[in-house]
Amino acid sequence: MKILLIHSKNVEVTKNKEATSNPQEFAEDYIKMEGLILVCYISVEDQDTYDTDLIAKQGAEEIESAILQITGFPEQVRQKNEEIRNINLKIEKGELKGKPRKSIELIKERDEYRVDKVLVYPWAHLSKFLSNEANAMEVCPKIANLLEEKGIEAKFSPFGWYKSFKISCLGHELAEMYRDVKLAIKPEEELKNSVFKIITLSGKEIDLNFDENRKLILPKEIKDENYVAFLKSELGSRIVDKAIEPAHIKVMKEFELVDFDPSTDAGNLRWFPKGVVMKNLMKNFIEDRLIDFGAILVDTPVMYTVKNKKLTAQTARFPARSYWVESGKDRYLLRYANDFLLFDLFSQMNLKPQYLPLRAYEYEQYAFRREQEGELSGLRRLRGFTMPDMHTMCKDLESSIDEFKKQYELIKNLENDLGVKSYVIFRATRDFYKENKDWIINLIKSEKHPTLLELWDNRYYYYVLKFERNVLSAQGKSATLATNQIDVESSLEYMRDTDGVERQKYNISFTDTDGQIKHPIILHNSPTGAIERILWGLIESAIRNKNTIVPGFKTWLSPIQVRIITVSDDQNEYAESILDVINGEQFRADFDNREETVGKKIRQSEIDWIPYTLILGKREQDNQTISVRKRLIGEPYGPKKQTSRQINDIKLDNLFEMLEDDTRNFPRYKLPKPFRRFSTRIFFRK
Repeated sequence: MKILLIHSKNVEVTKNKEATSNPQEFAEDYIKMEGLILVCYISVEDQDTYDTDLIAKQGAEEIESAILQITGFPEQVRQKNEEIRNINLKIEKGELKGKPRKSIELIKERDEYRVDKVLVYPWAHLSKFLSNEANAMEVCPKIANLLEEKGIEAKFSPFGWYKSFKISCLGHELAEMYRDVKLAIKPEEELKNSVFKIITLSGKEIDLNFDENRKLILPKEIKDENYVAFLKSELGSRIVDKAIEPAHIKVMKEFELVDFDPSTDAGNLRWFPKGVVMKNLMKNFIEDRLIDFGAILVDTPVMYTVKNKKLTAQTARFPARSYWVESGKDRYLLRYANDFLLFDLFSQMNLKPQYLPLRAYEYEQYAFRREQEGELSGLRRLRGFTMPDMHTMCKDLESSIDEFKKQYELIKNLENDLGVKSYVIFRATRDFYKENKDWIINLIKSEKHPTLLELWDNRYYYYVLKFERNVLSAQGKSATLATNQIDVESSLEYMRDTDGVERQKYNISFTDTDGQIKHPIILHNSPTGAIERILWGLIESAIRNKNTIVPGFKTWLSPIQVRIITVSDDQNEYAESILDVINGEQFRADFDNREETVGKKIRQSEIDWIPYTLILGKREQDNQTISVRKRLIGEPYGPKKQTSRQINDIKLDNLFEMLEDDTRNFPRYKLPKPFRRFSTRIFFRK
């Protein structure tokens, strides 16, 4: 819905003739309103008529907000002038430097900043994407009625007529305003009624309590500093200090993995070759594992219409997060997630019980969420990102629980292989937890840390159970990577909201072996979280633990797996031959052929977190061997804080054995040729 608001002195609207075949009743020849009138021109758009009661309520709230802005403006000016007077007084006394500031004068007399009445006027010219449904004409009368119920005198101008009108815009600071109102189906807020517990590895429940300022009172049993930081992040302030740049940003830039792009919308990043290597390795790794797990691969369009009411019901949950794309006379949404079109696809299938559980995996390149400016945070919070996403249709709740347990282990193994250390959260309704407590606690007992549990009195949104794996940043702030949810709502034909309104769902169904039509339970599984956030988690965790654990990426994921260093130029030819052999085996090796000392080259290899650094001198050349510094990635430092283990005078085959051990069952990916030698390496940052 688009709203243009004009504050006018008096209004006259004269009926001329019918403009449509079915206009609203217009009993009078004209509408005349005297006094200070807020004229609200309304364009009802395609998505709005999904629920005219809801969009009318939102429109009325926006108009009421505009009235409060107008009536409160003189007081705001008075307060601002009071501040100016205080500043000028300090300048006069010499307490502040600078020139005295001028006070603000209202354009109109103070008593003209009021609204006596409201006229709601249908106005098609504010949007190209108008609703063509008959119920669109209900919106303006409903808005006027809602305003009347709030004690605001209001009328509406009937829809479907040619009319002439006279307004006299007052021309003050807020006399002309514009609002863009997106249909928003907001689930009932349940978080304020949440109860939090900690489940220990033995299965004991510890109630979490808060003081009068809602500050967490830490249980005596919790000693781990990192876990304490995780609890404080989840249950305390989630605000990140914007004055402190997230630690991963410096690393992602210096490693030339990924960077910001000033020529695009904030939160959409540019990837450099080494970052693309890592990104594609993660893509192939996740896809291979999910195929082995039994998933089929799908790929749905990146944008979709809002005229499909099944999609509208879902997209209206996230109105402020949506990107809109115009194409001719239509408009589309860039996808927020792949649920929308995938579930629409499911609803069109001839689904058979023998298909279930049906696991459908999509590598979303890209998903778009228009996060607020202050929410953007490097790789952690983006507007355009890559999301591996799997949805599983299960026959019933019992089979969905069995599948959930299997996918719990799948997620744990994926994160372990990525090298991510995470903390677990379960969120559930009280009833579901009570009925399923035993198996949930059995899963928790398999973890290395206690688990945070959140319980709600009622179901929040579409799931009865949600599981998350969260990573802790260098600043002590947590963010979710993997998640899995048991969705008991989306497959239904209709669902009654907490406000009593019956809303259309996807109507995904199958005929069971007993002849009954049933709706599957759906698991929403992001097996690793967004690719960007995985990289965020790896870097932030490495920096957070840099004083105790050797930082780095696992060998299979490192953009450069092997670096070759020569003691002198005499060994360059030998180094070149080894370089070709290693890359020929599809391991990623480069050769630091700069005119620098061995010590400086080794230090650079340390800075770059290279898993294997080969040092070639005269002895190695004569013996046709190599000496290796194997980085202790993810392990505690060695004696005297050593980051590597030295292995001298071994055959190249021994290196391949170590590389094979590190990368077995993981994808391989070639290093582009320009990056195989420092002399040909391409740098993107000045």
